[in-house]
Formats: sequence, structure tokens, C-alpha cells
Amino acid sequence: MAHSKVGIWLDHREAALVEISDKGISTRFIQSGVEEHINEKRGSRSKTPYGPQGVFAEDKVDRRNQNQLNQYYSEVASGINNADSLYIFGPAEAKQEFAKYLEQNQAKKPTKVEVATADRMTETEIIEAVKKHFHYKQELF
Repeated sequence: MAHSKVGIWLDHREAALVEISDKGISTRFIQSGVEEHINEKRGSRSKTPYGPQGVFAEDKVDRRNQNQLNQYYSEVASGINNADSLYIFGPAEAKQEFAKYLEQNQAKKPTKVEVATADRMTETEIIEAVKKHFHYKQELF
């Protein structure tokens, strides 16, 4: 079984997986499909006084959003099955949410997991950040 080191840059919209193994470097991008959380109207008033009013079910939207995130995290987690070391980085809280998801849901966990904050990056910048983190040198593999 080939062992690898995987770097994942992710936010709530997309993830970039960079795998370093004895076969070289491979990248994979996953789109989340999570709907953007918009500030929806919180109900509506009737045109007649004391008439029926519309109600906004915010908990239903939150549940749907969480289900979409869980599917997204599941798909990202499927890309790290044989990873020995995992480097998760990105903006906001998605990286912590994903690390927590792995802890709770992944049967085979990487031996070493590191989480760091990073801004939005291009594909090249993501690959270089992962190479730098794992001290990758071409001649090692």
C-alpha cells in the first residue's frame, strides 16, 4: 500500500487536495454545492390587518445547509484514505469543521493532522504551500 502526505486547502465552496506520494504529486478539486447562505426575508405580513402571516423556517434551511456540508466533507474525506499525514489549511472555519468531521466520522485516520489558516490561493500557490509544509524535494521520491 502506498503511503502519502495530503494537503487540503478548503473553504465552504471548494476543496483542493494535493497528494504527495512515491508516485509524485497529484491534485484534485471538489466543488461543495453548498448553497450560499443569504439573508432571506424572515416572514411576510398580510395585506389585511390580523390576517395570515408567512413564516420563514430558518432551522429547515440550517439543516439543509449542514446536510450539504456533511456530503461535501464526506467526498473530501474519501480522497485521503491512505494518507499518513494531513495538512488542512484555508480561510474561515471550514478547516476546523472538516478536522472535527474527520475525527468523528473517519474510520482510518491519518497519524498526523495539522490545521493552519491561509488566505484564498491559486492552484500553484496551494501546491507550493503543501510542498513547503511537507519539505518535498523531487529527488526524494
